[in-house]
Amino acid sequence: MNRIFVTGGEGFFSSRFSEYYRDKYEITAPGRRELDIRDKTAVRKAIADFNPDMVIHTAAMADTKECENNRESSYEINVIGSRNLAKVCGERDCKLIYLSTEQLYNGNVEPGPYSEEHVPCPNTVYGKHKLEAEDIIKNLAPKSTILRLTWQFGMPEKNKKINVNIMWKVIKAALKSQQISLPANEYRGMSYVYELIYKLPEIMELPYDTYNTGSENNLSTYDTGSFILKCMGLEHRIPELLIRDSESYSERPRDIRISNEKLKGFGINFSTTEEAVLKCIEDYNLHI
Repeated sequence: MNRIFVTGGEGFFSSRFSEYYRDKYEITAPGRRELDIRDKTAVRKAIADFNPDMVIHTAAMADTKECENNRESSYEINVIGSRNLAKVCGERDCKLIYLSTEQLYNGNVEPGPYSEEHVPCPNTVYGKHKLEAEDIIKNLAPKSTILRLTWQFGMPEKNKKINVNIMWKVIKAALKSQQISLPANEYRGMSYVYELIYKLPEIMELPYDTYNTGSENNLSTYDTGSFILKCMGLEHRIPELLIRDSESYSERPRDIRISNEKLKGFGINFSTTEEAVLKCIEDYNLHI
């Protein structure tokens, strides 16, 4: 049985991953209170004590606005913390999977979808720090796989963190009969978190490299929200619940769509965002 060390153990992805594979792998997943990744001595001791075959690095300061307002904290967690982990993995010849982000392409002026051959031009503190972490990891941990993830979505589950995501945001609006505003000029992939979890064993066997990972999508965020309501049988409530925000990104659309052709070349295929929405609705029986 492979031994897997997961950082950010209480997070949206990691909590679900750890439970799903608890009988297949030996997993330890310390949360932030158990392991401060900024402390290189603590990182070295935690990894040495568990002696993993692989580290999956999910811990991050991921709220974009919080990163803008607390740049020093973002750097310490997203860059220094990642460097500490990469250094130990490199020293121990341990595999490392790093969960990065499609937000690295947020400042690219050419339209997406973006392949890994595009040079990322992040224009936020979060994106810049994640890109710097990628470069450090590649230099310090030769056995590293970097996943530039799309926006993950899913539903609340007992004892698991729920992130801000399109599916739950739209459903909460319907439950509370409260309007939400969704941008009509934003285009990005949105992936069902369990599809990523199911594919992790295949991803673990990939050649060490950088991969755009998740669902491709040509719908705007507003149209994706509308699609969710339609699939749930709530199309008639779209005018009541969704505000079409045409002002945001009106000068230049926010286009951070990815191409996952590189993964397809290894036989790893992700659903489109529309297909992923349908899978989530079926899994949770969300038809109204």
